[in-house]
This record gives sequence, structure tokens and C-alpha cells, in this order.
Amino acid sequence: MSLNGYVRHLASAAFLSFMAPAMAVTLDASQLPKVQAATFEVVVPKAENPKITYDRPLPLDALPFQVRNDKYNSIGTAFAIGQNRYVTASHVAQLGIGGLYGKPLLRDAQGKVYAIDKVLQYSLGEDFMVFSLVDGPQVAPLKADRGSHLNEAVYAVGNALGTGVVVRDGLYTSNTPEEQDGRWRWIRFSAAASPGNSGGPLLDKDGDVIGVVLRKSPNENLNFALPIDRVLDASTRVSESNERSTLRPEFIYATQTGTLHMRFNLPMAFDDFAASWQKQDDAFADQQWQALMALEDAKIFPKGDGSHAVLSASAPINAFPEGLNRDVNGTWERSMPQHHRTNTVSNGYMEAGVVGGSLLFHFRKPDGMSLASLVADPKAMMDEMLKGAQLTRDVGQEKVRITSLGPPAVDTVFVDRWQRRWQRREFDLPFVDVGLLMYTLPVPDGFIGIMRYTPAQQLHAARTQVESAANFVSASYIGSLDDWQQFMKLTAWLPEPVAASKVDIEYGKHFAFASSAFSLAFDTDVLRIEPTGNFALPFTFIDRGDGVKLDIAGISVRQDVNKTADVRINRHPKPFPYAPERSLGAWNQVLKREHPQDGIPFKKDDTTWAGVVAGTPAAEPKALYTLFYGDDGSPPDATMKDKLDKLVKGTTINEH
Repeated sequence: MSLNGYVRHLASAAFLSFMAPAMAVTLDASQLPKVQAATFEVVVPKAENPKITYDRPLPLDALPFQVRNDKYNSIGTAFAIGQNRYVTASHVAQLGIGGLYGKPLLRDAQGKVYAIDKVLQYSLGEDFMVFSLVDGPQVAPLKADRGSHLNEAVYAVGNALGTGVVVRDGLYTSNTPEEQDGRWRWIRFSAAASPGNSGGPLLDKDGDVIGVVLRKSPNENLNFALPIDRVLDASTRVSESNERSTLRPEFIYATQTGTLHMRFNLPMAFDDFAASWQKQDDAFADQQWQALMALEDAKIFPKGDGSHAVLSASAPINAFPEGLNRDVNGTWERSMPQHHRTNTVSNGYMEAGVVGGSLLFHFRKPDGMSLASLVADPKAMMDEMLKGAQLTRDVGQEKVRITSLGPPAVDTVFVDRWQRRWQRREFDLPFVDVGLLMYTLPVPDGFIGIMRYTPAQQLHAARTQVESAANFVSASYIGSLDDWQQFMKLTAWLPEPVAASKVDIEYGKHFAFASSAFSLAFDTDVLRIEPTGNFALPFTFIDRGDGVKLDIAGISVRQDVNKTADVRINRHPKPFPYAPERSLGAWNQVLKREHPQDGIPFKKDDTTWAGVVAGTPAAEPKALYTLFYGDDGSPPDATMKDKLDKLVKGTTINEH
């Protein structure tokens, strides 16, 4: 996984990346010195986290000389339009808000940098910002021309990502209405531009400014500029602007479209502007989310008929987490993404799969490593995960593996609606202005969790998305008997159903488990009880009439991880009205104690099984439990029945 590639994907809408071929520059040569003197790079300081380590020294000599020796990242262009008045694209300036790079600066052709002083004019939708500088240079501003230049030659001016100001010619092709409400008309032009041209001037044949270069068309080699009169006529006392935005959560098929309204009293010091901008943007993200949840409340799991299928299903045994999602028909269903496993060391591994913009993962700790130590040390935990995560940093054409992200910038706890305590850690990746969000739940053999990379400016909204999604994630709690002995000591991290249960393991003698719904006990004459034995508690969403809970839905105890000598208890909830015929048929089969719940041994996939309905069901049960014993050999029927009888005597069912 390449961080640089990931971030380029996230930020593709923010930076210009033009594909039109360069054309010969025909602007009068006498105009060039004036244009170049009034045009500046917008830069941000390069940032590094010295705690991040790599598997080898970064091959910085693979980068171009100027790139590797520059103290700044070049992100856009600005130009002088008055005495100590400069213009750039708002999306360029916003790259210095709420991120890890630091505030945007202007840099002239001699390499001198200038700090932004005050924001003088601003529009979110029209994508421009006018500002002053602290101790700015004395330069002759570019003259503005409000006239019409349709079908005339125009010149796009901008920095070429740190290699100087470039002028390219093309044609003013058309005026296109603004996409949302047609409130103004964009200039469309064919002059080529390089990455970094955002915020630069669009000139006419006389070298006068007619627009601010902003972006390119998604499907053709034509570019967009904002007419300069939109900037000149903007208020210098207050900025009020709107931008439509659509929220698409990852777990339901639904959208929420709203309008972000930003307001600023001008002029405003840039630091105050940046703080207000981030606050308004975060508040809008919250409003969008709350509006969507209010609109969908009656159908959000576990509410509504669409939840019946999940609430009426038995729980699978999966170490990898699965999530719930609601399809286009309004039906909630379990979903497990395709996932890939990478081994780490000593039987440890990391497996992960993509869900929307996040990664679901299961990390199995290496043998011999204390779970408690990893829970207490987020750096050590991430270092172990990185042995399987294959996280890399692009340096030129090379990919360098990251071996440690250092300690997290944030280390706290998130409690979901089921009262599970997630470890919330955030790691800074300043070289790409990205935060890594990681939410983990300790389980007996390691951790399950959700991971998300997001531009640092968008961390607030990303937290909301991940924490909401966490409410729909579940997994079985699985580990060796030795893992469970360690896990049960981590009382602060046990889910409530596990904390309320009793686990009694005595190697070579006895195993017992008791929850509020059922209990199971057996000795070694049924199954060998050793530290390497495997113990699993499947979890699912259960409604027992007192509200839906995420609860234990059975148990599996195996002789060891490879040998299928297995004891299982499975919970079968009563199907909902109008359930599919197969669900009703399966329920009736259990209710009537039909095969395979009739105690008669049978063979399936090279394993011999025998099972019964456990306990004494009520006359009209809301749930039934089955009890099975399996052996991967071919034991006599009498042996199978004897062991099943012993298990029946050691089993109690409290839910009916």
C-alpha cells in the first residue's frame, strides 16, 4: 500500500493536472518581466515526523535536485492585483488549513517567502481568496481587464511546481454557467497548464488579467478560470458563500445533500480565518450526518422490517470482522469484504479488506507475545502490524517500506452503542498531510479493527464516519485456551457479555463456560484440554425482548486449531414473519428435532458429527440451541453417542 499513491487519489480534485500539450508562447516579450514579478508560488513548509522509521534510508538522491533540496512543497500560484493585495484559488490556500504542513506562504522568483497577513476577500464556491502579506514585496500589480475576449488568444500563467513561472498560450473558447445554479459563468480556455497552476492569472494579449485559473474539465483538455470581475466586485466587509455537498455513508444505501454556508467578517487575520473555516466545515459535517441519521432513523438497524433478516439469523464463527450494510431495497445484511492475509512473525499475521474508504482488519499477535503489552503500547502494536501491512512511502520511483509510525498523536477510547471500548489511535503522516485513524478492539488472539487514511483537514468528518460504522461491525472472539487465559485478565477491554460470563479452564482436567443464556462444562474424557486448544465465542445482534444487544450466540471448543475434535453450541432465533421459506424450514427442522439434531452420528466433509437440541424448549420458543460433537476420525457410533450424552449432561440452556 503506497501512501503517496493513496493521497494522490484523495487529492486529485484539489490540484490541477492538465494534459493538453504545451503551445508556443506568443505573449509580447516586453510583458514577461512584469508578469513574472507579479506572480508567486504558493508553498507550504515540508513536514516530517522524526519518529517514523523505514527499512532503509530514504533514497532522496532519486529525487530531482531542486525537489530534494527545497524546504517547501509548492502547491499553487498567486498574483498581485493591487498594492499588497494578492489573489489565489481558495482550494490552494485551504491546503494550509487544519493540516500538518503549516500555513501557506508566498515565494518570489528569488526564493524569498512571505507570510499571509489578512484575508481581504473570499468565496468558497467561486474558489478565490484575496489577501495581504506581512512585509510584502513592492511589485507592480497586474492590470485587470473586465472586457470580453471570447475566441481570442489567452495565456495561462503559473508555477511549475517549484521550477519557475511558466506562460502558455491557448484560446478563450466559451463561457459556461456555474454548475449548481448558474450564478456566474466560467471562462473555458485551451491554454495548457502544469500542476500548480491553480490560483494563477489568465491573461489577454496585452498581459492584463481576465481570470483566475482554477481547474480542468474532467473529460476534455479544456480548463476553467473565474472571471476577474467576480473577484473585483466581491465584498471587502463580509464573505458569505455556499457550496453544495453530498454525504454518502459506507453502511447504508442513502445520501444526504446539503449546502455548506460559510460566513466571515473581513478583513480577518489568516490564523483566525483558518480556525473559523475549520470550525464551520466541521460543524457542517456534523449537521449533514445528523440530518441523514434523523431522516433514516426509522430504518437504521436494528429498527424497521429491514433488520429482521439479521436478527433472525444464526451467527457464523469468523475471526475476521464483518459489517452490516443496508442494500437498495432497505434490507440489512452481513457483509465481509474480500481480504488478504500477510504473515508477520511467529505465526502472527495481518489480514485486511477494503470497505468503502476504510480497511477492516484482523491482526493475530505473534506467539509468545503478551496481548496486555500490545494493548498498553500503541507504538509496539502498530510496529507489529506493519510487519504485515506493507505500508510504503514513494520516493521518486522507489517504494520504501515503513517499519514504525512512532507513538500516536492521539491515544484515547471510543465507546460504541454496544458499550464496547475501542482503542482510538491517530498517527500523523506529515510528508503527505495525512492522518491514519485506527480503532481497535482487543480479542483473545490479537485485535480486530477499522483503519482509515484521510487528509488531516478532514479528520473530524472521518472520525464520525468510522465511529458510526463501528456500531455495525462484529466478529467472533477466538483464540487458544492460553490466549483466553490472558484475555480474561484484561477486564477493562472485555465486552460486557464476556465480562459477565464465567470461564474456567484447568488444563488436563476441565473446561467450563457459563453465560446468562447457556452454560457448558466437560472433562478430558470428551475433549483433550490443553493450552493449544481453540475456543471461540461467535457474536451477533440478538433481540430477547428487552432491546437489541450485541451478544454471545454460541460456543465452539476445539482440541487444537488444526484438529477437528469439536464441541459446538449454536443459537437459532425464531424466524421473523414472512421469512424466506428456507429459514422457516430450517427452524422447523430444529424445532422437530429432525436430522441432524436427532442424536444419530453422520459424516460430513471427513468429520463425524452427532447433535441434539439442547435443553427443554418452551412451548413456543423464541430461540433454540443445538449441541454438537464432532471428530475428524471415524469413531464408533457408540463412542459418539457416549460423548454427546456427557455433553448434554454438562449443558444448561437458560433462554427459551
